[in-house]
Amino acid sequence: MEIAELFTILGNPLSVLPLVPITGALLLMLVHWLADDEKREMLANPIRYVNLGIALLMLIMATLIGLEETFGLAWGEYLYQNCEVGALSTGSCTLISSIGVSWHVGIDALSFPMVWLTTLLIPITMVVEWNAKKGAYFHSLILMMEGALIGVFVSLDLFVFYVFWELTLIPMFFLILMWGGEDRRYAAQKFFIYTFTASVFMLAGILVMYFNNDASWAGNITGKSFDFILMANQTNFIATEGLRSVVFLLMLIGFATKLPSVPVHTWLPDAHVQAPTAGSMLLAGVMLKMGAYGFLRLGVTLFPDQVIEFQAILLILGMVSLVYGAVVCLGQMNLKRMVAYSSVSHMGLIFLGVATLQPLGIAGAIFMMFAHGIISPLLFAVCGSFKHHYHTLEIDSMRGLAHHSPKMSAHMMVGWMGSLGLPLMAGFVAEVAVLIAFYMAFGWWVLLPAVTLIVTAAYYLWSMQRTIFEGGGEAQLPPTMHGDEPRDITWHENTGMLILGVLAVIYGIYPDFFGMFEMMSDWSTLLVENVIYPPEVNP
Repeated sequence: MEIAELFTILGNPLSVLPLVPITGALLLMLVHWLADDEKREMLANPIRYVNLGIALLMLIMATLIGLEETFGLAWGEYLYQNCEVGALSTGSCTLISSIGVSWHVGIDALSFPMVWLTTLLIPITMVVEWNAKKGAYFHSLILMMEGALIGVFVSLDLFVFYVFWELTLIPMFFLILMWGGEDRRYAAQKFFIYTFTASVFMLAGILVMYFNNDASWAGNITGKSFDFILMANQTNFIATEGLRSVVFLLMLIGFATKLPSVPVHTWLPDAHVQAPTAGSMLLAGVMLKMGAYGFLRLGVTLFPDQVIEFQAILLILGMVSLVYGAVVCLGQMNLKRMVAYSSVSHMGLIFLGVATLQPLGIAGAIFMMFAHGIISPLLFAVCGSFKHHYHTLEIDSMRGLAHHSPKMSAHMMVGWMGSLGLPLMAGFVAEVAVLIAFYMAFGWWVLLPAVTLIVTAAYYLWSMQRTIFEGGGEAQLPPTMHGDEPRDITWHENTGMLILGVLAVIYGIYPDFFGMFEMMSDWSTLLVENVIYPPEVNP
């Protein structure tokens, strides 16, 4: 029996992947809440293990979908569509027939890396912070987060896409609010206000697209549809050029805030510093990528003319974010805040890659999404363990970390080197691809982002040298230890960090492991040749 046949027995895997984690998380939290005090204590550990089991099952299912490539998977198309356009016209897959809302899910070479990355990170974050207080709720919220994130990446109906988009805010808000640091309330509110407000701009753009997307089936009283495939296949989608530009800018505001890009980035450092370790890992690893994914899926795919028209804006946003994030990192004394600003800098490379309008540049941007999704959770796991074991995040407070915590120091070095773009690590592949494409598009202007990457190396090497190696042969412990004996990381922290570190090296040596870079390149080539520069306008 082929893998595809097995999936048809279990149901559409792209329906299972988002709905099972959400349903399972809600049921587990409900069971724990309804139990009496004595049973709650007994249920805490079993609920942790059930959450982890469901997360591992989702990872296996996502991995099997990736293996379908060997069975003739066409990465230029959508796989496991349960609602083909022909069937959609009869209303066979509708959720709210009267207004044209359907359950339409699919996966391609843009969404699969993000889906697989999500299913990979969720069990790792659970393991890294295995002993979190109120673990039954903590791990259930992480599992709910998984379902919402996957829903964003597989939804091809923009109404459902927006529902999942907003749903991701709820578990992250409570993770920060209930398990965060001293200023967690301020950080949680700022995170919610910024991201929710930005999504309202995106919603306005979606509504304009909806009213310009004609569809008809029994019971559809509006004659319109939220279906992305119908929009993408229309030859004259939103005929008015000015309106298309307005919608593109609305999309850009919404997605740039989530990415985040300067100047709408200020929510990120506060959220990262106050969030628990698992929250920071998911926020940097996957949630930021929602902005880049949404921009590529909706902004670039549906509005290619506007991408060309506003190419200069993308360049400015990318360059300012890259430079600003790197320079600000030089002055940071808090480990988490430094890593947060480094994320702003790295996300700037994504806009630069897209702005090149070159297949290699867009593929490099997608690979940066993936590589950063491996490396940044490793960095935040290290920051979290440093905070847990030494009760501080101040770089100046610790010297000679390697004396007392050699495993933590080793993981810190791997993460730092991966993030600064050391050759043979995943970040280097993405940076080189973007820089080569940037040179192809803009010539020697490539020196500006290239020099900025040197600044990136400077602040990582500076923090690593001070924290790990200084001390004159003896460790200088932070005053927050209050005389306690320092310890190295626990086995579950070490396990999660080791997996991420190994993957960062594997994808640096062989970027096409599991077919990742090839599928990204194929998708980018199809996008440039068939959408941005279609055959009739190619010279």
